[in-house]
Amino acid sequence: MIKSTRRSLIALITIAVLWPNQPVMAGESPDAFISRLATGAIENLTSPDLPQEERQARFRSMLKDGFDLENVANFLLGPFRRKASEAEIDAFRLALEDNVVATYAWRFASYDGQAFSVGTVRDGSRGQKIVSSSLSQSDGAPPIVIDWRLTPHGDSWRIFDIVVEGLSMLVTQRDEYSAVIRRNDGKVSALIDAIKAQNEKLSKS
Repeated sequence: MIKSTRRSLIALITIAVLWPNQPVMAGESPDAFISRLATGAIENLTSPDLPQEERQARFRSMLKDGFDLENVANFLLGPFRRKASEAEIDAFRLALEDNVVATYAWRFASYDGQAFSVGTVRDGSRGQKIVSSSLSQSDGAPPIVIDWRLTPHGDSWRIFDIVVEGLSMLVTQRDEYSAVIRRNDGKVSALIDAIKAQNEKLSKS
């Protein structure tokens, strides 16, 4: 079974309120990129009256437009990528995208007005930038601290990782995926099958 930690869930719920519906500005700064994504989020993804299929389609578009999906998939496979065929890598990327959409799209309707604020920007490795932010909680608990690790993309940026309260979503997911592959004699195909099986189950729930 492919698991998701509570903090990874918080991270993806946070992603749910970030929707790139405004034009990219030339030479866009990292904090402006995150702010731009947040601006149009509520009206595009969080309406309780939005049909689920449309919500899924919009979220899928968001993933493709706002995230560095190719490098994310490569990172998640880690050293096992070198042993995988190109067909397996492509199949993994598609299964991963479907899994994220199927797992989290329905949660977008539960957004109830949490405030999102962007803070400082600092340098990361290999030309990346890290944008700090916080998300208020409706139950009155302290805000959730979120760091967004961005990679350059033309005149703008793409999200590579989300670190929630010090926990990397990518590292957590990679550890889970690596465990699945190791249990199956190092076969990436076994991970792909496990994700597809979970996707099929989610589609019927």
